[in-house]
Amino acid sequence: MLLLPVSLLLFALAYPVSVTAKDGETIVYSYFLKDPTTSIRISWVTSTPDPQEFQYRRDGGQTWHRHDITRQTGVPGSERTLFEVKLADLAPGVSYEFRIGDSGAVNRFRTLPAELEQPVRFVTGGDMRHNAELMTPTTKAAATKDPYFAVIGGDWAYADGNPQNIGFWFELLGIWQEHMVTSEGYLVPFIPAIGNHEVQGGYNQTPDKAPLYFTFFDKPGKRAYYAVDVGNYLSIIVLDSQHLSPIAGTQTQWLGQALSDREDIPHVFPVYHIPAWPSFRSYSYSFSSLIRTYWVPLFEEYGISLSFENHDHTFKRTKPIRNNQVDLLGVVYIGDGAWGVRTRKDEEAHKRWYIEKVSDDHHFWEIILYPESRIAQAFNPKGELLDFFEQTIRTPRARDVFGISDREQEEVPERLLLAQNYPNPFNPVTTFSFYLPEDSGAYSVRLDLFDLYGKRIATLVNEPLRAGAHTATLDTREMPLPSGTYVYRLQYRGETLSRKIQLIK
Repeated sequence: MLLLPVSLLLFALAYPVSVTAKDGETIVYSYFLKDPTTSIRISWVTSTPDPQEFQYRRDGGQTWHRHDITRQTGVPGSERTLFEVKLADLAPGVSYEFRIGDSGAVNRFRTLPAELEQPVRFVTGGDMRHNAELMTPTTKAAATKDPYFAVIGGDWAYADGNPQNIGFWFELLGIWQEHMVTSEGYLVPFIPAIGNHEVQGGYNQTPDKAPLYFTFFDKPGKRAYYAVDVGNYLSIIVLDSQHLSPIAGTQTQWLGQALSDREDIPHVFPVYHIPAWPSFRSYSYSFSSLIRTYWVPLFEEYGISLSFENHDHTFKRTKPIRNNQVDLLGVVYIGDGAWGVRTRKDEEAHKRWYIEKVSDDHHFWEIILYPESRIAQAFNPKGELLDFFEQTIRTPRARDVFGISDREQEEVPERLLLAQNYPNPFNPVTTFSFYLPEDSGAYSVRLDLFDLYGKRIATLVNEPLRAGAHTATLDTREMPLPSGTYVYRLQYRGETLSRKIQLIK
């Protein structure tokens, strides 16, 4: 019988594990390190060291293509083996099938489109797993959004880089494999950032202190900061908030060059673990101060308008910040890492000058990209909307942020917002999002669908509503409509907003 040190025993009691993938079962996951329009890494963990044949093909294709295994390694702390293939030269915007060995099970993945001709959505969050009971509901809710991928901002399995805690990783990946699958059966790949709970010692360490993270994510040179570029429209800038690389110095120089090289990319998002603008920890927290000193000025210089933060186990959105003050052309920081962990609450956090919203809700953020704008929405594990805002894109890159207070206006702005439906074009289901700046009281808020001749087809909303973000769904399986262009119109107290929608069958 293995006797655990007292510290590890206490950790196990605090963060219990019941591994989803049982002994003998294969855990399959995928991730992106290079352009997701043409490449993907697919990994699987098995109880046997014997390689299994990997085959893939386009959806509906007749011929399976064999691909050599490109990485095989033992998983520290276990008797399992990890295998990986690096698929490249794939076609953009295409669905694929793959199978491993002779199990007969077929999985699916998809590449991202090369151009942003239709909306692209992904989800983001961090601080993933204290236990299955906390992680699973948020994961299920995020899967309902059918994201192309998930940006994870560190603190994955709370294994602290210790191989004796490898079961925590197996549980996390098992939950992901089971529940983070889209409605069409696609596995949702990771874009992985590192956090303190991936590293023995947490901070100011060397790559050998993160053996589990670099086993599951094969970063060349074991450097935890890098960029993932998606076609010509999106870049995810993954940073290491002083876990294995100093914030200042070489990493800051790299960040400045990375942002400079991507000035023509409309959607650029940094992601990292420690928040520059904490919602629970002290404003003067040392690593937060370093990020504000070295990274935040670069975000502002290069027109970043949305950044992903984690670590504090809260739900947070900041006001737009530039030059250490609220500025409508500043950067909005969202977080703060509460996917599947015990949350925290600072009763005074809402009084911090930079905080727009804060709570102790478990959540994930959904980001929807359009050629000229983006939508950010936060949902809790029940799928209920916690927050909603829209940003428009200018050239050169700068953003106007709608629905966020400026320095003089601390209340929600008096502005009715109507977002573009998603997906659009659509078939058979689409969702409408809108924002109400005040309680409507006795007044009804009305959302109608019209044809191009002005005939009302359906009324989706017609009732008084509370202030905040709201959604409505159109399902053409319940309301048969022919293909074509329609108009949806939002009305409230004499104000009218409308957008076009396209149904394709």
